[in-house]
Amino acid sequence: MLKYICIALAVLVADVASKAAFPMPRLAQTCTHMVVRRDIVTLSAEEQQRFFRVVREMHRRGWMDGFGSMHDHISHQVHGSDHFFAWHRRFLRHFETLMQEIDPHAILPYWNWGAFWQNPLADPVLSSAFFGGNGRPGDNCVIDGTEALWGRNYPNKSCLTRKYRYGTGTGSFWPMRAVRDVMRTTQTHAQFRSRIENGAHGIVHLGLGGDFETMWAPVDVLFFLHHAMIDKVWAEWQTHDPLRFQNVDGTDSLHRPVTADSIMPFYGEDVGSTLVTNGPGYCYTYDDLPAPPSVPRNKPKVMIGMNTLANVTSESF
Repeated sequence: MLKYICIALAVLVADVASKAAFPMPRLAQTCTHMVVRRDIVTLSAEEQQRFFRVVREMHRRGWMDGFGSMHDHISHQVHGSDHFFAWHRRFLRHFETLMQEIDPHAILPYWNWGAFWQNPLADPVLSSAFFGGNGRPGDNCVIDGTEALWGRNYPNKSCLTRKYRYGTGTGSFWPMRAVRDVMRTTQTHAQFRSRIENGAHGIVHLGLGGDFETMWAPVDVLFFLHHAMIDKVWAEWQTHDPLRFQNVDGTDSLHRPVTADSIMPFYGEDVGSTLVTNGPGYCYTYDDLPAPPSVPRNKPKVMIGMNTLANVTSESF
């Protein structure tokens, strides 16, 4: 069985690499520098421009196509599954690691869509000063903001698109009070994952439409800021019970139990390695959350073969 899994992963890696010269570096085994992820609108003008320069370079190198391809290929394993939070935390760290190949001081910010949940059109993140808004009539191409007239090569050659759910409007998103109601009323990881994935998370994807409502949505940089907010929501829920930093529950796409020892699709690393954001390889906290507790863990499990294939360096391509 492992033989066929490794063959399938090799095909996926080759496909991603051939389309986008896509680097997949290993995570560091220690934290030499801890960073704080912040709301993008609170960054200074200089910090915002630094971030925009980095992501424009990532797009120029074709890496956004690589992220879109990877997410699309593996989507059925990490959505509607209790790998959702852990896998996307690892995916965000992959993105942030590549940011830091371009600029060692770059940090992934988050998009607090709860701030303008009633009227997302008033959100500066969806303005020309940040990521632009709705696509233009006819072809739905994004024509303003830092991604103005960006092309993409996955899944076909086109422009980056958005097509708001209600024509000229996205509809409302979730307010943070609704998110925190879910935090208070869910005790298990599986319950929390299901309600957030299908609620606060999904409504943003559907609202923006276009590429953002597809499984290749990571071709849009805004995907990563949206998911950083989802990651922050998970991190806040974890703070309500110390045991949530040690284990998870639920099932995967094949209805097998998911625990801290379960191996994440594609990356070949165990779920437990993701549970503490300031742990080895992750090394970050959020601006308005307490640092997670120190949780002693055994050496992270890695699926032999899978990790070897998935964590090659950029020099390999």
